[in-house]
Amino acid sequence: MFAAFNNYTDFSGRANRSEFWLFQLLNMIVIVFSFGIIFAGAGGASLEDYGHLGSASASFMGGAGLLVFWLLISFIPNMAVTVRRFHDHNISGWWYLGLAAVGLIPYIGFLASLATLWVLVRGGTWGPNNYGPDSVNPWRGNTTFA
Repeated sequence: MFAAFNNYTDFSGRANRSEFWLFQLLNMIVIVFSFGIIFAGAGGASLEDYGHLGSASASFMGGAGLLVFWLLISFIPNMAVTVRRFHDHNISGWWYLGLAAVGLIPYIGFLASLATLWVLVRGGTWGPNNYGPDSVNPWRGNTTFA
């Protein structure tokens, strides 16, 4: 789960599916935990109570602070592991930037999101490619048996 933090500045090389998806699982765990803290203080409060609830605002600030902190420290590692995941398919990491930019366009962005998801879900290329040896089995694709 923490391999992306170990290679957070490494935009070269390849990342296999487990490295990418375990990091995304860690992201989801922290985000769900943050929202749990945010909504824990609001439990049982009515709408007119929100003007003077001290514990609800403290809970909100704690959860929101944790969420913002996590998003800030995981932004670059998330980009790096996604670029390395693109490299695992022998696709330049610049395609990730292009698909993210196209993702801002209404309707077409949905198709860009599907294309990105397709790259992230399927397995990488077998054997070495332009970005390094196979990330799952480095010996795969090697035809010399000495």
